[in-house]
Amino acid sequence: MGRLKIAVLFPCDEAQKRILAEAGKGQCEFWYIDRQMPREERLPVLRQAEVIFGEPGIREIQNCPRLKWVQMSWAGTDVYTMREGFPEKVKLTNARGCFQTVIAEYIMAVLLAMCRNLKQYAGQQQEECWKQIGKEILISGKNALILGAGDIGTGAARRLKAFGVHVTGMRRTDRNYPDCYDTMITEEGLDGVLPGADIVIGCLPFTKETKGLLYEERLRKMKKTALLINVGRGNLIDTEALVKVLKEGHLGGVALDVTDPEPLPAAHPLWKIERVLLTPHIAGQSFGYSKETENKVLHICCQNLERYLGGKELLNLVDFEKGYATV
Repeated sequence: MGRLKIAVLFPCDEAQKRILAEAGKGQCEFWYIDRQMPREERLPVLRQAEVIFGEPGIREIQNCPRLKWVQMSWAGTDVYTMREGFPEKVKLTNARGCFQTVIAEYIMAVLLAMCRNLKQYAGQQQEECWKQIGKEILISGKNALILGAGDIGTGAARRLKAFGVHVTGMRRTDRNYPDCYDTMITEEGLDGVLPGADIVIGCLPFTKETKGLLYEERLRKMKKTALLINVGRGNLIDTEALVKVLKEGHLGGVALDVTDPEPLPAAHPLWKIERVLLTPHIAGQSFGYSKETENKVLHICCQNLERYLGGKELLNLVDFEKGYATV
C-alpha cells in the first residue's frame, strides 16, 4: 500500500514543512501547491490526493475521486456549508480554536481606536494638524453584548472583562457558559438586551439563522451612542439599513472587518462615513500575517493527521446542518 497523498494549499516555510513531515511519520507524501498555480495545472495534482489541507473550490473537490478529507486552514466554513455540491463522502474539518487570540486582539484594537478617536487623529496627522478632538469613551463600566459566544467570542469576552466590562453572550444555549460572561442569552432574548448594550460585537458564522440578524429595527433598538463591531460574516448586518441609521446620526461608531457585499464596492456610502472604520477581512488572517496563528493551524493539521492515520475521530468535524464544527 502506497503512502498517503496530501495536497497542501497554504504556503509553508521549510520549518513548517518539517513539522508536517514529522506528523506524517513517514507514511505521507506532501505536495505543496503554489497559490499562483493555474487551476488547470493544479487539478491533476489534486485528483491524486486523499487529503487536502486548505480550501479547494467545490468543483475541484467534486473532481477528486480519491479525496476523503479536507482540513481547512480557516474557522469559517460557509464557503462549503452554505453552497450546494460538497460530496457527502468527504469529511470536512476546520481550524476552530486557532483564531481566538488574533481576532480578539483585533476587536480590542478597533474598539479602543473608536473610543479614543484614533482614526480621526491619524487623519489629522496626515494634515499636520495638532488639535484635540475630545468626546472620548472609557470602556470600563460599559455593557458589551457578544453575538456568537463560541471560541472567538469568548476570547473577546476575557479581554473585555479585564477592562471592567459587563459581558453578555448570545449563543444557541444559555447553559454551562464560561465565567468570563456575566450572563448568557439565546436569540429569543436578543431584543431585550440590545437597548442596554454599549458595545455589540458580531462573531457569528454565516448560517441560515444568522443572515440578516441585525436588521433595521434591531439597529434602531441599539443605543444612539453604541459601538458596533463585526468580525464574523458581513451578512449578519443589513448593510442598507446600517447606512441609513448612520446617516441619521444613530450609533456612535462602527468597525467592520467583514461587509455585505464583500469586497465593499469603491463607491459604497460606508467608505465616506466618518464614524465607520473598515478593514479588508484581516482580523483572523494567518498565513502571511501571523506566524503564531500559522503554527496553531499547523498544530490542528498535525493533530488531525495523526488521528486520521490512527483511524480515530477527527477534531473540528463540521456539521453541515448547523454550519460549523461541533466535535
